[in-house]
Amino acid sequence: MRTFLVWGRLRGPAGHLEAGYRPVLLTILVAAFVLRLGVAWQLPNIHQADEIYQVAEQANRSVNGYGIVSWEFQTASRGALLPSLVKPFYLIPASPAVHQMSIAALFSALSLIPVWVAFHWAGRLYGTAGGALAAVMMATWFEAVYFAPKPTPDAVSGYLLIAAIFLARPGAGRRELFLAGLGFMLALVVRMQIAPAIAIALLLAAVRRPIAPLVSGAAVALAVAGAIEGLWWGVPFRGHWNYLVMEFVHGASSFFRREPLIFYVKNYVLMYGGLIPVIAFLVVAGARRAPILLLTAVAVIVPFHFIGHKEYRFVVPAVPLLVLLMGLGAADLLMRTTGAIRTRTAALVVAGWLVAGIAISCGDYYRPYWFQDRNHILAFRAIGSQPDACGVALVGIRWWHTPGLSGIMRDIPLYETGRDEQAMARLAPAANYVLTGPKAPVPPAPYVQWQEYSRPVEFLYRRPGACVPDESARVRPAPPMDRIE
Repeated sequence: MRTFLVWGRLRGPAGHLEAGYRPVLLTILVAAFVLRLGVAWQLPNIHQADEIYQVAEQANRSVNGYGIVSWEFQTASRGALLPSLVKPFYLIPASPAVHQMSIAALFSALSLIPVWVAFHWAGRLYGTAGGALAAVMMATWFEAVYFAPKPTPDAVSGYLLIAAIFLARPGAGRRELFLAGLGFMLALVVRMQIAPAIAIALLLAAVRRPIAPLVSGAAVALAVAGAIEGLWWGVPFRGHWNYLVMEFVHGASSFFRREPLIFYVKNYVLMYGGLIPVIAFLVVAGARRAPILLLTAVAVIVPFHFIGHKEYRFVVPAVPLLVLLMGLGAADLLMRTTGAIRTRTAALVVAGWLVAGIAISCGDYYRPYWFQDRNHILAFRAIGSQPDACGVALVGIRWWHTPGLSGIMRDIPLYETGRDEQAMARLAPAANYVLTGPKAPVPPAPYVQWQEYSRPVEFLYRRPGACVPDESARVRPAPPMDRIE
């Protein structure tokens, strides 16, 4: 396959969408944004601690001077682009809910990038109807909706990557190639672990195209990222360089849970179940029209199989690529079977798509994600609204399953203990609010139950009076590598 053909029949100036497509696209984008923000409001959750402690908590700490310092920020081994992006929200005095929804709105808006790309990519091949079909499929896929409000580098890098691939299509103008270079390099800055996929797509983009705009865009992205890290750390690219040192010199990831080679295969079998053949069929059908998407998705997913520390979120950057392939596959199938994409037929496809997505997302495997740590977000909001709050103890709950001090918006000591009643009693003078996990013991008097939460059942207790801070017990995460000085 010649490299120039990996974009299929997609071209730049030739094959523009027909006139009048903008209202359709705008309607889909607005509906997708409302859906994402509505889900964020009704189902606040924490997928993984990084979305709090590498972004929101550090942004709040840089503005207000308090917050839990993750070990990555203690060792200056984390990029500063995302916390710098949300930092302005914390310049505005507001409740935790307002800050959290502001972040959700920003990243939900960024999550519309793949929807826009899907519309334009499929629309150039199959007209406005095909573009609308692919865009609606991208807008409503449950994984895209779930990760949209989250400030995670995994999801954001996926948005930038798919945009860069589209902008680098054959026949693209110099401005689009500049933006493609910018997108490729920003994706690398946000999530350098997907460097193999970015490198493959960027090298293919450089074939038979002007190199200068791509290089210029990449240079601007690097300059911006370097300047941001210089402002944050005092040295340009210090966070990225130290990340490499921590990983390749100190083996940081080896201190976290390691999974077998089949981890991702097992997860996707459990997640998608009997729909895997349908998904595979649509992906392969779409790959015939856009091989670059499948090639890049494989380059994202495969390397993570050979790294011991595996998490579902690591392969999320490939989700927009795979969903677009399914959208192209569905549009192509309709064109081949009916000769045109008719509204009624497309509506039936979308209805089946929605039913399948809802069924998967509400299944035993995925359903817990929608409620994960929701209780803790709501409890911390409630605590932050109480003027008397002076200490919070977690019983049977680890601190990284909470929204941190940015979820309280108060400089209140945070403590944690297991289900040992004696340890809990020792923390009583230091904390006048106690959040207990499932099956945790009830705090002794004078604590009284104040709030009750479900899924799972947890309780928030409080007592009258002031607190005597216990600095020795306060949550202060340390690097997991004992050998690091």
